[in-house]
Amino acid sequence: MPDVVQPNLDHLFIVRVWSEATGTVTWPWRGSVEHVPSGQRLHFSALADLNDFIIWRLDGPASTPTED
Repeated sequence: MPDVVQPNLDHLFIVRVWSEATGTVTWPWRGSVEHVPSGQRLHFSALADLNDFIIWRLDGPASTPTED
């Protein structure tokens, strides 16, 4: 009986956050998030966008299943 290929369920995200000087008293925060298995990246200026991206990736496959 052949081995059953299990999908990769690991998710790894790299999140970068920084503040941009705009000449105003309050500096807006910016960021990027990368889903490492797929290579997809999002640039955001609202934390809700970061949250939506992570939830969207967690609902989908982590990466393409591979055979050993």
